[in-house]
Amino acid sequence: MSIRAEAEENLRVIRSLMEKATVYRAISAPGALAGGVGSLTLALIGWIWLWHPWLSVPHPLWRFLLPWLALVVVNTAINLTLLAGDASRRGEPFVSPGMRLALRAMLPALLGGAAATSLVNVTSPVMVAALWVLLYGISLLAAAHFAPKSICWLGRAFFVAGFVLVASMPFEKFWAQAGDHTRIAHLIMGATFGLFHLIYAACVWPRKSAA
Repeated sequence: MSIRAEAEENLRVIRSLMEKATVYRAISAPGALAGGVGSLTLALIGWIWLWHPWLSVPHPLWRFLLPWLALVVVNTAINLTLLAGDASRRGEPFVSPGMRLALRAMLPALLGGAAATSLVNVTSPVMVAALWVLLYGISLLAAAHFAPKSICWLGRAFFVAGFVLVASMPFEKFWAQAGDHTRIAHLIMGATFGLFHLIYAACVWPRKSAA
């Protein structure tokens, strides 16, 4: 395919995605609701779990990382199921050109988040949570040309929160006085991936038009 033909195809895909913005908002709302409820629940469980020393496990891999990675797998499966169902209803392939373009744009930031996960053994879980928030926001903003404006606003919220969190990391005294770092990391995840997604779901949830 020539460069011109590829550019025309990309423009066609972007135009198609913009026309389907309302549909994608309707699909993303249940996924955001599930992610928000799951994140808040896991943050609360993590907070209570770590409140009782007799329930605690010593390694941050088990105290923070694995529970959140498990939730990522569950939420990803939910979103893929919603997307597959919509594609089936519209008679379109699941991995559409639009999905490929969006994933290509989001992939660098998502891989950065995966790389940040490995830091749990050498740094505070708070830093890992802060990097997750920042890089997730960047990934959403990277897909701005292929997503509704509501996704862009969600990306901005995550980016600002992540930027502030990462920028505050050098102030070790503040985080040392705040308490157990793993509990703080759970709190960050609940406040961002939990509350932000719930607010997003409430804002974009499909509403019946008045008769």
